Amino acid sequence: MTWENVNTAIEMILEDSTTSRAVREKIQAIQSYLETSDEDDQRKISSVLGNLEDMSSDVNLPPYVRTQLYSLSSELEAAGRGE
Repeated sequence: MTWENVNTAIEMILEDSTTSRAVREKIQAIQSYLETSDEDDQRKISSVLGNLEDMSSDVNLPPYVRTQLYSLSSELEAAGRGE
C-alpha cells in the first residue's frame, strides 16, 4: 500500500503542469532509480530522501512544490517503516 502512495505522490508532481522542468527531470530520475535499483529498500529510500532534501532547500522553489516534495518524503519514510 505505501509504495502505491509513493508512486501516486511522484505521479502528482510529474503531472502538475506548473512544476518546473528541472524538478520534473529530477523526480523522473528518482522514479527510475526506485524502480530499477538493485539496492535494498532502505538504501534507496535514504538516497532519495537526501536528494529530496537538497531539492526542497532551493530558495527558488515554489512553496506548493516544496509541499509536494515533503509529502513524497513522508510517504518514503512510511514505506521504509513498512507502514
